[in-house]
Amino acid sequence: MTALFSWMRGIRASNLVFLSVFPVIIWLIATSRSYGPALKAVLGIENDPWTLFAMFLMFSAVGVAGFLGSLWVLRSLRPDEGPESIARDRRRAAIALAVQTVLLALLSQMSSVDAYLVSVIVNEFDPRSVDFVIVADNTFILDPDFQAAMLVAARKYLLVAAGLALLSLGWAIAPITAHRTLAGRALWLALLLINFAAAFYVLMLAHAGFAVGIMVTLRAAFFAYIGASILGLVWALLTRLNPSKTASIIFGVLGVLLVASSFWFFTRPHIEVELVGSLDGRIGIVSGTPQGLTDTIRYGEFGDVTPDEPYKIRSLATVEQALDLLEKGSITSALLPQGLVTDQPILWQANYLPVTTKTIAIVCLALGALFLLLVGIGAILTAHPLAVFSDFFVDTIRGVPMLVIILYVGLPLAGALKSASAGYIDLQMMTRGIMAIAIGYSAYMAEIFRAGIEAIPKGQVEAARTLGLKEMQIARFIIVPQAVAIVLPALGNEFIAMLKDTSLVSILSVRDLTQRMREFQAQSFLAFEPFNSAALIYVLLTLIAASGIKSLDRMVNKGKSH
Repeated sequence: MTALFSWMRGIRASNLVFLSVFPVIIWLIATSRSYGPALKAVLGIENDPWTLFAMFLMFSAVGVAGFLGSLWVLRSLRPDEGPESIARDRRRAAIALAVQTVLLALLSQMSSVDAYLVSVIVNEFDPRSVDFVIVADNTFILDPDFQAAMLVAARKYLLVAAGLALLSLGWAIAPITAHRTLAGRALWLALLLINFAAAFYVLMLAHAGFAVGIMVTLRAAFFAYIGASILGLVWALLTRLNPSKTASIIFGVLGVLLVASSFWFFTRPHIEVELVGSLDGRIGIVSGTPQGLTDTIRYGEFGDVTPDEPYKIRSLATVEQALDLLEKGSITSALLPQGLVTDQPILWQANYLPVTTKTIAIVCLALGALFLLLVGIGAILTAHPLAVFSDFFVDTIRGVPMLVIILYVGLPLAGALKSASAGYIDLQMMTRGIMAIAIGYSAYMAEIFRAGIEAIPKGQVEAARTLGLKEMQIARFIIVPQAVAIVLPALGNEFIAMLKDTSLVSILSVRDLTQRMREFQAQSFLAFEPFNSAALIYVLLTLIAASGIKSLDRMVNKGKSH
C-alpha cells in the first residue's frame, strides 16, 4: 500500500483526476448507442482495426530492425571500438537483421497484409486526382483490377525484400575485414538509409485504417513542431549576429541586382492580343491569360458603355480550340493574338507581359526591395541585415492569428507557388497546414529560444572564443544544448498548444480528428456525441504529452539545481 501511494504521489494531479473518472467515461461510451459510432468515426477506425494495427506494428518493426542492424554494423567499424564493443555490436546487428528477415518472410505469406496495403493506398490518395481510388457507398475503395495487380506485385516485392534481408544477415556475420572496405561501408550506409526511409514512411506517413484520424493529428503536430523548432532556433540565432559591413555590402549588391533584373524583365516584349467577333454570346479566353485582363473583358470595362450584367466567359485550353469554336459558333468572340483572325471585327486591343516573366519580375522586385530595406535599417540601427529580418518576421507573425496564417499559406500562397512553378509544385493540403503551423509557431519558439540563449553566462561564450571555436561551433556545442535544457518546459507547453491547434488545419479539409467530427455530425445530425468524443481525445492527448514532457524535463535536468 505504501508503494502504491508513493507511486501515485509521482503522478500529476490532472492525470489522477482523469484516471478516477475514466471508468465512468468507458461506461458512458459502452452503454450509449451513439457514442460508439461517434468515437469510431472521430478516431478514423475502419473495418478490422486490430488486424491493421498488428500489420502496422510488424511493418514498423521491419524498418526499425533493419535500421538498428545497419547502425550497429557501422558502429562496429569505428576505429576507436574495442574487441568487446565490436563483438557486442555485431551480435546485436545479427539479431536485428535476423528479426527483420523472419518478419519479412512472415509478411510475404500472411493474408492480413492485403487489408493493410489496401488501407494505406486508399487513405494515401485522393479519388479526385487518381483513377484507381473510387467512391462506393460513401467510402473509398480500390479499383478491383488495380487492387489485384497491386497485391500480386506487393507479394513479389516482400519476397525480394526477405531475400535481400537474408543476404544482409549473411553479410553481417561475415569477417569484419570484409566490411571495412569502402564498398562495404557504402553498402551498409545505403542499407541504413533504406531501412530508415521504410520505417519513417510506415510510422509517420502511411495512413492505415486502425486510427487514421488520430494518426493524422499526431503526425501533423510532430512535423509542425519539428519545423517550428528549427525555424525558431534559426530566428533566435540570427538576432545574435553582430553588425557586418561585408554582409551589408553583399545584401546591398544583391538588392540592386535583383531590382535591376526586375526592371529588365518588366521591359521584355509584351504579347499583343485583340478581342474579335461579337458580344452576343460567350467570349472565349485562352488559358494563360492574366486574370486582370479576363476581368476587364468579363465586366465590359474595355468599351465606352459598361453592360448591365457581366459577359459570359468560356475558358479554353489552346488558341486552336478558340479558333475552332469561333468558326463553329459555339462562342461569338475570343481574345486572340493580333493578326490571327482577319474576317472578324476587332472589338478591343491590349497587350500583357507573359505570366512567367511577370512573376519573375515581381519576385525579383520584392526581394530586391526587401534586401535594400534590411541594409538601410541595419545601417540606422547598427545591426546585421538578417537580425533586422528576424525581428521583423517574429513581430509580424505574432500579430497574425493562426487561422489566418493557415488560410493564407494553404490557399493563396500555395496557389501562387503552384502558378510560379507552372504546376510542378502542388503541395498537399496536409503539407500546407503543417507548413503554416510551423511558420506561425516559429515566432513564439524564437522568443523562447532567445530567452534560453540569453540565460547562458556570457563568460562561457567568451571562453569558447578564446579557445578558438568558431561561431557555429559555439552555437552547436555550448549555446544550443544548454538553451534547450533551460527552456524545455516552455517548449513542452508550445507542443501542447500546437497539438490542439492542429485542429485548425481542418479548415483546409484535412481529415484529422476535428474534420472527422464535423463529417460525422453532418451525416448523423448528432452534436453532443462527436464533439464530446473529440474533446475527450484532445484532453487525453494533452495529458499524455504533459506527462511525457515532465518526465523528459526530469531526465534532461537531472542533478541540476533550478
